[in-house]
Amino acid sequence: MVKRLMVLVLALCLAVAFFGCEGEQGPEGPAGPQGEAGPMGDQGPQGEDGKDVPEYTYGGNSERCVGCHESAVEGWMHTHHAEAYEDLVAEGNETNLYCVKCHVTGFDAEVAYGDTEVTTPGPDMHGFDDYWPPETAEDSMRVEMLAGVGCESCHGPMGTTIYDHQPMVSYETHYNDGHPTTVCAKCHSQAGDDGTTEMEEWELSGHNALKDREGNEVMTIEEWREEHFTEGSCGACHSSEGFIARWDPDYAGWEPHERNLIGCVTCHDPHEANNIHHLRSVDDMTVNYDAEVVADEGTMTGYGSGQICAQCHQGRRDTDNVVGQIENGYAHFGPHHSNQGDMFLGIGSYEIEGYEYEREAVHQNLERGCVDCHMTMRGHGDPAGWKGGHDFYPALEACQGCHSGTDTFDVGGGQTEIEELMEQLITAIGVNADDLGDGDITTPEQRMAGYAYAFVHDDGSHGAHNPVYARSLLENAIDFISTYNAARDAGEIANK
Repeated sequence: MVKRLMVLVLALCLAVAFFGCEGEQGPEGPAGPQGEAGPMGDQGPQGEDGKDVPEYTYGGNSERCVGCHESAVEGWMHTHHAEAYEDLVAEGNETNLYCVKCHVTGFDAEVAYGDTEVTTPGPDMHGFDDYWPPETAEDSMRVEMLAGVGCESCHGPMGTTIYDHQPMVSYETHYNDGHPTTVCAKCHSQAGDDGTTEMEEWELSGHNALKDREGNEVMTIEEWREEHFTEGSCGACHSSEGFIARWDPDYAGWEPHERNLIGCVTCHDPHEANNIHHLRSVDDMTVNYDAEVVADEGTMTGYGSGQICAQCHQGRRDTDNVVGQIENGYAHFGPHHSNQGDMFLGIGSYEIEGYEYEREAVHQNLERGCVDCHMTMRGHGDPAGWKGGHDFYPALEACQGCHSGTDTFDVGGGQTEIEELMEQLITAIGVNADDLGDGDITTPEQRMAGYAYAFVHDDGSHGAHNPVYARSLLENAIDFISTYNAARDAGEIANK
């Protein structure tokens, strides 16, 4: 009886929403101000055990939200979310509730693979699982309406009127008391044969500043928000909100009330269907250091999903900055510590006049650039076990496609060679690496050679990203500083 009454109330509200009602009341006034969390607002209060959650009104058919959220809905209509239930039916899994739970709206019951009935219901009384299996015509109507992954699946229930609408918006990706905070983890948490989920992979990635690669805690999310530099231009690559504000025009000028780690919604926009995997940007990346020697060659383009990595993994130093470092020194000597895109292109380091630099490397022929090596993925049936790719570790199988049978990234001793050249260079310069930018300790000539050391060091791949450019930088710098040292020792130039 309770379900039937709810359905009748819902039907009446929908009738009013779609057809309107006659009378003297004027048109609805303008929308109120947006919430502090961004264009969608903050999540509203929730009653004890979640039982005060408003009712789901639109379910899997988010087309009805288009009146106020046109661009978001149009984007959603072209995503896989909009086809989630149809895909499930096509696979014949529409009664396997373990699969169903992620292809419908409002499912919060606990189910195991193969379950066809709900035995452990969740706190929400209005979701798909609360009408399954349908016993009445009203149940069937609700099940049909809630089939699919629509706006309410991620943003919470609409309620019976627009005035109940306080959508949940989260930019978080981290763990709180062992539970993932991101709304994506509810469904996007496929476990591998070793039990590792995509969220647990991310937890070990460099994007998770709260832990190191071994999983040891470095800081809490509160400490990160207080101490980590995420404001200004840095925020565009060091916080989720900053990156979103940079690439989503709906968030232009947004000033969020808190910052979150680089995570799921940083790179993936569930409303974006124009880019592969809902990526926020696959734009070209042009190296900032545009000295004459590199002016016409410094753009990374055409690498598909790998392009999003280059939006942040770039050196960020323009010509004036680099020249200033050489002439005067600089506390943060070298490129920004994320110059992998520049190294990959073979462009972007300070280059000593009179020397030739090799730039073209075989890895530039990779179809997706960064992604081909750093996001190796394997299916559940793979003999090597499942892998989701979100730890961003380079994978040996990516190398083995060309370097058959290799069991090391140090293919042919290439990384060892680069490390030895780096050691030779810093020895020839004659100062500690940490002092390269100190204008009171080093000469311009030492800094000219030292920039090559900093550039190769900060790339972090020991030459793997572009071995020929790394080798050129180091060998030329060694030759330059050795010649300079010899002339100085011979008294041909003043000893500084």
